[in-house]
This record gives sequence, structure tokens and C-alpha cells, in this order.
Amino acid sequence: MGFRSRSGQRYIGPKPEFNQTHWFEVSASFRRPFPSIAFVFCLLFFGLTPATAEQSIATTTTTETSGDSANVSAADRRSEIRRWIDRLASDSYATRVRAKNYLQQLGLDAFDELHAAQHHSDIEVEMACRYLISSLMVSWAKESDPPAVKRTLQQYGSQSEIERSSRIMRLGQMDPPDPLAALVRLTRFETSPRLSELAALELMKQTMVDDPLQRRRMSETIDTGLGDADRPSVAWLRVYAKDLRDGEYSASDWRSLIDEQRDKIDAESAHPSTRQSVLELVRICASRSADLGDRGEAIDLATEHLDLIQPTSAKLVDAATWAIDHDLHPVVLSLREQFQRMFDQRPILLYTAAEAFDVQGLSEKATTFADQALNQTPMPKGPAAEKMSARERQEIAQAHLDMAKHLERRGRFDWAIREYNEIIDAVDVGSWESAVARLSASRMLGELLRHQEVVDVLQPFVDRLDKDEKLRISMQYRRFSLKQIRSELEFHAAQALLASGKMNQARSKLALAYAKSNKNIDILIRMYRTQGDDAWRNEVRRHLELAIRSHQKDIDSARTRLQTRRLKVSEELAELLNNYAWLVSNTEGDYQKALRYSKESLTIEKDGAKYDTCARCYFAVGEIENAIESQKKAMKLMPNSPPLERQLKEFQQALAAKQ
Repeated sequence: MGFRSRSGQRYIGPKPEFNQTHWFEVSASFRRPFPSIAFVFCLLFFGLTPATAEQSIATTTTTETSGDSANVSAADRRSEIRRWIDRLASDSYATRVRAKNYLQQLGLDAFDELHAAQHHSDIEVEMACRYLISSLMVSWAKESDPPAVKRTLQQYGSQSEIERSSRIMRLGQMDPPDPLAALVRLTRFETSPRLSELAALELMKQTMVDDPLQRRRMSETIDTGLGDADRPSVAWLRVYAKDLRDGEYSASDWRSLIDEQRDKIDAESAHPSTRQSVLELVRICASRSADLGDRGEAIDLATEHLDLIQPTSAKLVDAATWAIDHDLHPVVLSLREQFQRMFDQRPILLYTAAEAFDVQGLSEKATTFADQALNQTPMPKGPAAEKMSARERQEIAQAHLDMAKHLERRGRFDWAIREYNEIIDAVDVGSWESAVARLSASRMLGELLRHQEVVDVLQPFVDRLDKDEKLRISMQYRRFSLKQIRSELEFHAAQALLASGKMNQARSKLALAYAKSNKNIDILIRMYRTQGDDAWRNEVRRHLELAIRSHQKDIDSARTRLQTRRLKVSEELAELLNNYAWLVSNTEGDYQKALRYSKESLTIEKDGAKYDTCARCYFAVGEIENAIESQKKAMKLMPNSPPLERQLKEFQQALAAKQ
């Protein structure tokens, strides 16, 4: 926590609870005598109060030390600060006050020595240093920081540790080198060891730039920002700065740092948060080693520290997923050997092992593990289902639904559809479980362009909707649009007809799909791209002009409501801008305006869909290189997305043809 002084400066830590007499001085009084009666009498005789006396002492301190700072080496300066810290335990009240004032006057120049003295052998010094660190004034945002960094660090010192952690991770998501200086600053001066380590790790996780000159500048910024600080996270950044400067991975230096931290963990002398931080450091080092071609070193490093992983499903899945994403599949198999019982009991872990085998070309083993995962808790059917309560059946269905969505995110679509079908084949078509599974499966199959399969999944459900009023009421109660569901069925039926060359039937289905739900702009885009006679083209353009005007009207209305504070959040405006840009860039209209709107939406909210739209807008105006760059950003935020992968391939082919 922190507080703001009258001058507006931000302090680290809680606001001091005492005015003239600080808590560590009160504590010291139990061991050391107060100023003598004679001393107090002299103060009163000369018209001084204890407060003015303290000010006088402070003035004397300033006079004594003002001439000492010039031409003093860094080592001598540190020694001098340590001597002043030792004086915090003096038997003399005047000396203690003088030391306190001098150290406060130094501010952040004394931070490193005060931080180290928090574990001083003298309890009085330890308590005093903890107080002094909490009272140091830090301006977390600097004038030289980019605007986005300044906004992120606004009132940083007054936030909770959870919020500060969130802001550090937000900095880590910014493009390098924008957050560099700020993350270095946080690494050095953040009083929480966990957050100091987090800042260093977020910096090291950023993509290393290719330009040697820029890397050298970044290295110099890190070295300058760290100064003479001495804490584990600072040591990590020093080696990282060396790697930036040299353009390589210092394997021996990183191993030494990791081993040093492991020794502390094994001796139980490290901060509790260090275990997770060291595991993250191991992963960063292994990733960089693999990226530079030393896969053996990466596998060895990751395998040696598997014991740092907490034996929970979430942590094991996270570790296995990380290893697969970095092509370190032997690590997954080592993980399974170490935690075999947990792997064999949990479908999600069995799927990670199956994925590791599949990527290595061991398809039979992959299938065996995937089958084992699917059948771990099968959906009950027949008499077995009748013996179960409705709640039990729902829980099993939900587990398969969650697994299907996890596999979908991993790009394992064939395994995902098996999980969806496990539900669909076991429950009544009119049940809630069937509805969710069918709608989720149809969305995934649609992205894969498997349009006839979408029809096969949705048609039985739509037929039941037409007959079952109770089901219709239930779906509407849960805020599902029945028109939209029917529209999706017609849309994919039309695309299946297009694939088979039945153009007339396809156009009729497209028109019907759009009539049922004109909010789905992808239908209108498909209509625009479908060949037809003059009547068809004129009708499509009429719908297009109406849709563009309608979107613009919605945008203008949202801006007005935002200005009058009737629109609570700007995310609605971002979505409207994004939809306008996607519609126009995929059809016809003012492409430059679409690009402006897309960029504006990204200033409000950054996500994969909006970067995908921005890429399409760049492509529409002929800036193919920018389109590819934006599309890659979208894919980083939404990996394993078939539509995004197809669009990137389209742009890359266009660039190759242009060259």
C-alpha cells in the first residue's frame, strides 16, 4: 500500500502512523534511555522543542554531509551509507535522528543498502530500515516513459499487491522496448520480492529484437537502471543484458543463477514466492535455448527441475502444454513418468501425453492415450443412465464439454469433436446438454469449413425446436436467439451447396439465412462474394449499403452516449468500430475509413479478433506487409484458430505473387 504526500509524491508502503516520533524510535527507547533531563532542560532554556531540535540536527546532518558526496567512488558511497545505517542503533538519540534524516534525504540512492539491512543482526537497525524503505518517495512513471506505460504506472504505489502484479503483467504484454525502463525500475525498487522477480521475468519473456544496435541500447538501459542493486532478480537481468549485448544465450551463467536459487529453495531459505519464479526462469531459459537450436540443453534444463512443479492437474497441464508448445516433447514423457498415477487418472493429462506422442509421429500411442482419456468417464447410456441422478449426468456432460473446448483451443479438433459427440450421442436431442454440445460443435466445425457436418449436427436440434414449445421457451429463457440458430443452419447449408456447385440453391439459402438474422455480417460478406446475375448483385449491394449506414449510425450513437456518460464502457464502441471495419474491408466502401476505425478499436481494447480485422483492412488498402504483421499478432492472441491461419496464408500468398 502507499499514500500521497501534500506535494503529490507517492510513497512506498503504508502511511507512517507517527508524526514527530517514529515507531522505530519508540521501539528503541525500550532499550536505550531517552535524552537526559539535563539535555531536555538545555533545549527548553534555549527555546527549543524536541521537534525543532530534530530539525536542527537534520540541518547539521546536511551541513556535515553536503561536502562529502563529491568525488566519492560508488564503493566508498556504499560504505558510507552502511555506516549511517549502523548509526540507527546508536545509544545517542541525536545520532539516531541524524542518521534517519540523512538516509531519508538520500532517498532511492540509499535503497539498495537499506534493503539489504532489513535483515541486519541488530533488531533496531532492521526495524528502522524497514520503516525507511516504506517511507521512500518513488515516482514510478518517468517523463521519458511512453504514454501507455505512464497510464499503467499511474498511482502504482498505492495499489494492492494483486493489482501491482496485474499492472506488471500488462507492461510485459507491451511491444519491446516500450516497457523496458519501467520493468527495470520495478525490478530494482519494488519492495515485494515476488513482484520484483515478476517484473524481471516479464521483461525476459519479451521477444528479443533482431537489430544488434537496438539490443545494445536496451542492454545499456538495463545496466544503468539496475545500478548497484543486489537482489536475485537484478542478477537475472544483468545476465539478460549481457545476452542482449552479445546476441547469444549464456548457458553457463544462467545455470549458475538457477543452481544458486535452487540451493536456497532446497535449504528452505528462499522467499516462498521464489519457487514459482525459479520455475518460470527455468522455462524462459529452456525456451531461449531451444529457439537458438540447443534443444538438448533445453530438455535437460527443464527435466532437471520438474520437482519444482506443484503436483496438481492445472500445474501439470500447464507444464506439459509449455513443453509441447516449445517442441520439448520428451519433457512431457518425463513428467508422466514422475507423476504417472495422476496422468492415468485425469483425462486432461492423458490428452497432453497423447499430443506429445502425436507430434513425435507416434500416432498409435497417441490414439491409445486419447481413447483412454475419452473413456475415462463415459457418458451413461441406457440402464446406467437411469440409475444416475440428473445432476450426476449433467456433471459428466459438463466434464466432456470442458474437455472438448480445451482440445479445441489446443487445435486438436478431431479429438474435440469426439468429446462433443460423446454428449450428443448419449442424451435426448431436446435436452439442454444436447443444445450446448451441438451449438459448440457446429461453431467449431464451421470454422473448419466442414459445412455439411454443421448441418448434420444442427438439423435434428432445429427440427425439435420447431415441434417442442417447451424447448423453445427454455432456449429463449437462457437468452439464445432461435432466429440466429436457424440462420446458422441455413448459412452452412448454403455453403455446403456452394461447395458442390449448386449455385442457385446456395443463393436462395444465403438470402434466407440473412433474412432470418441480418446481424451476422459474415452472411452478407458471403453473399457479396457469391457470383450471380445483375438482380442478385443489385440486391446484395442494397443490403450492403443499408448495413454500412446502420453500423455508422450505431457508432455515432455510441460516441454520443459515451460523451454524455450514458455508455458505461467503451468496449461497446470498440465492437461497433470493429464490425464496421470487418464488413467494409471484406466487401466495398471506404477502406481507409475502415482502417481508421479498426485502429481506433484497438486503442480501446486489444484482442485477436480486432487484430484480425485490422489485418484485413491493411490488406484492403494494399499494405500487405502490415497485414501480415497484424495477422501474426492476432494469431499470437488466438493460437490454433483456423480462420486466422487461412487469412495469414492468403496474405502471404498475395505478398509472394506481388514480389
